Amino acid sequence: MLPERVRVLLVDDEPLVREGVRHVLARQPGIEIVAEARDGLEALDAIERFRPDLLFLDIQMPALDGFGMLQSLEESQRPTVVFVTAYEQYALRAFDAHAVDYLLKPFDDARLLKALERALQWVGRGSASDLRVSALLRARKRQRFVVKHGGRFQLVQADDVHWIEARGNYVHLHAPGGPFLLRETLTALADTLDPQRFVRVHRSAIVDGNRVQSMRRQPSGDYELTLTGGERIPLSRSYRDAFLEIWKGESS
Repeated sequence: MLPERVRVLLVDDEPLVREGVRHVLARQPGIEIVAEARDGLEALDAIERFRPDLLFLDIQMPALDGFGMLQSLEESQRPTVVFVTAYEQYALRAFDAHAVDYLLKPFDDARLLKALERALQWVGRGSASDLRVSALLRARKRQRFVVKHGGRFQLVQADDVHWIEARGNYVHLHAPGGPFLLRETLTALADTLDPQRFVRVHRSAIVDGNRVQSMRRQPSGDYELTLTGGERIPLSRSYRDAFLEIWKGESS
C-alpha cells in the first residue's frame, strides 16, 4: 500500500544532479524529499535517521559506492531503489538483476518521471522489490565493511580483517582498531565474501586464509589455527577439508 507521502532520499556525489532531481520531484504531489547525501556513508546515516521509502542512488561514489551501501543494510531497512549512473555497464548490471529502474546520466525530466512512476508501483510492497535488488548484491563480493564505531559509520577494508567471529545475530570483525561489531549473521556474511580468501573454519569463525601461519592437531581430534597476529582459532573437523583447499602451510 502506497503511503500518503512517499519519503525520498537523494544520494549522489554530484550537486548538480541532486539539484536537478530535487527540482523535478519536489513538484510532484505526495513526494517529500527528506534528505540528500553525497556518498554511501552519509546515505547510511540518513536512512537510519529518516527511514525513506524511496532511494535515488548513484552507483559510482567515493569511499563507499551505491552497491556497497545497499549491501551494508539489512534487507528490512532497504528502501525501494532507483539506480542512477553515468556508466552504462552499471546500468546493465542493475537491469540484469531486475532492479526497479535505473537512470543513465544525462537524463531528462520525462525519463526521471517515468522512473518515479515505476518506483511508486513498488513502494510499500517490501519483499517483492527487495528481492530484485538482493539478486544483484548476492553476486558482489565484499571489499569493505561498514561498521558503526563511536557513534559514527566508518569503513573497514576486507584486506584488514584477520578473522570474523559469530556473536548470535551479530559478528565481530577482528581487525586493527577493532574488534568491530557488524549486525549480520556469520552464515549470511559468508555468502558475500571472496571464497578464495575467507573460509569458514568453525560454526562460529571465518578466517582470512592468507593470515594462517600454522595448524596443529589437538587431543580432541580437532585442530587449532594460529594466525600471523598470534590469534588461535579452532578448526572443526567438518570444515577441515574446505580449509585445506585454500591453505597450504605448516601442520602437524
